[in-house]
Amino acid sequence: VEDIKGLGFTIADQLAEELGIESQAPERFRAGLVHSLFQACMETGDTYVEVRDLLEQTLTLLESSRPVELDPSQVAQELSYLIEEDKVQQIDTKIFDNSLFFAEEGIRSHLVRILEKGKQKSHDLKTIQKHITTIEQELGIEYDNIQKQAICDAIQNKVFILTGGPGTGKTTVINGIIAVYALLEGLDLRKKSNLPILLAAPTGRAARRMNELTGLPSATIHRHLGMTGDDDTSHLEDYLDADFIIVDEFSMVDTWLANQLFSNISSNSKILIVGDSDQLPSVSPGQVLADLLHIPLIPQTRLEKIYRQSEESTIVTLASQIRQGILPADFTQKKADRSYFEIASGHIPTTIEKILGAALRNGIPARDIQVLAPMYRGTAGIDAINQLMQDLLNPPQKDQLSFEAPQCHYRKGDKVIHLVNDAEINVFNGDLGAITDLIPGKYTESKQDEIVIDFDGNEVSYPRNEWYKIRLAYAMSIHKSQGSEFPVVILPITSASRRMLERNLIYTAITRAKSKLILLGELQAFDYATQHIGTARKTYLIERFSDLLENVEEKQQAVSETVTSSASEQSYILTEENWDSIPAMIGITDTDLKEIFGK
Repeated sequence: VEDIKGLGFTIADQLAEELGIESQAPERFRAGLVHSLFQACMETGDTYVEVRDLLEQTLTLLESSRPVELDPSQVAQELSYLIEEDKVQQIDTKIFDNSLFFAEEGIRSHLVRILEKGKQKSHDLKTIQKHITTIEQELGIEYDNIQKQAICDAIQNKVFILTGGPGTGKTTVINGIIAVYALLEGLDLRKKSNLPILLAAPTGRAARRMNELTGLPSATIHRHLGMTGDDDTSHLEDYLDADFIIVDEFSMVDTWLANQLFSNISSNSKILIVGDSDQLPSVSPGQVLADLLHIPLIPQTRLEKIYRQSEESTIVTLASQIRQGILPADFTQKKADRSYFEIASGHIPTTIEKILGAALRNGIPARDIQVLAPMYRGTAGIDAINQLMQDLLNPPQKDQLSFEAPQCHYRKGDKVIHLVNDAEINVFNGDLGAITDLIPGKYTESKQDEIVIDFDGNEVSYPRNEWYKIRLAYAMSIHKSQGSEFPVVILPITSASRRMLERNLIYTAITRAKSKLILLGELQAFDYATQHIGTARKTYLIERFSDLLENVEEKQQAVSETVTSSASEQSYILTEENWDSIPAMIGITDTDLKEIFGK
């Protein structure tokens, strides 16, 4: 289990049994413990497991793999052996997978190194303020006092964190920081190349967005570090070749990646960490941004005031209210840029079909429309919606080649998402592309059927044995949408996905919409999600800084929030009984659709 990557415990245990390893064998208990520990962290996002929970989970795993009742004390004894042999790590009653334990410790040690060691240029505050005034005049903007202070703090500190939700001016402040830094260092930003400023983000789409917003080159963290997607990081460069490193969308950065990033930053470099801590945490273990915000040693500014807001724009305001745990009284009312429709779960696919038709008739390109959903299964799940939208937007044609995959048929023109990081081909987790060609195996060098996908000008061929790296993306998970924005977002939320619903999930989804947001489903499900904060991840990163601080802030602060979710009028719910008796759709008339997409 430890040595063979991708081999599940049950299969490994079956092989072990065939090789004569008995149910009570110590090595079997150890393998079960290591496997259970890692799987628990991957499933929960925690960086450790309480010893009692680990023993219970391991016993369940071992006894389900082979129907033999085991002595818990024997399993506990083997856990002690693993701890003694440094196969796992222990702090009090907490058990850590080695990679997560040392990654957390690495984050701490490298941040302290950057903060306390190396050379830091001293810049006069009055000079910085003078340059801020110059930038304001050049750009025709006016920073408020908090934004000005953020620019000063980012320039004057080795490590600085800038957080805030959409519309609060993060990009404006970042551009101000870059411009002031360039003036202080005598840099010509128009040259773009060979600048000592490095811009990075966790995903390809987030990196491209960073480039669009700043005008400077940007790439993924993986690409900057030279990571190829495997676990071997011994080949990584000693330090990133930059004096000033700016990393956006840091809420998506997990414990492992954060450690690899910080370990490759020179003590003489500065780092600006940017993100929105109210969004979903990383898919893999940890909540690095949220934890770092609780460490007083690291200077930080949170932008609260909303600036990016026109009279007809309500999406940013809605996101801010959701972030505060408030479902506004006007949530169900039609706005210029958002609409809500109460729809029973079983009728969401048909509703999406009608909305798509209206959008296309009003000249909105299919590529601008993105469905985001919490779950893959079910009638309103990602898989079902993908099948529906593929048939609507890219239906099968007579004599057209298609390739059958386990979950779908791929056709030329399909919208797809890349699911893993692959720096060698410059494609990363969350990147969206379009299928440009399907090549039968008899014509390929690999002798396998191949799918050719265009990722924003980067064409990549996938032989059949690599199709696990992609899936249809007409609809995608909210997690996968992080770091991206879409002109039109359709968000179906029902009680069927109740176990997934949390405030940061809905907040993240809403903040993906640039121009239009269409909310479908059940008001009670949106209300529940807005109120439900969810279970906090268990991490040990904050405590690792305790030797440097007299008083470390508590990891979790009690939050008392009032949630209002009353709608002014009761909405109809679409059912089989009233489907045919109501013109068009309940709550969605042809006029409504024209209002949503009308120009």
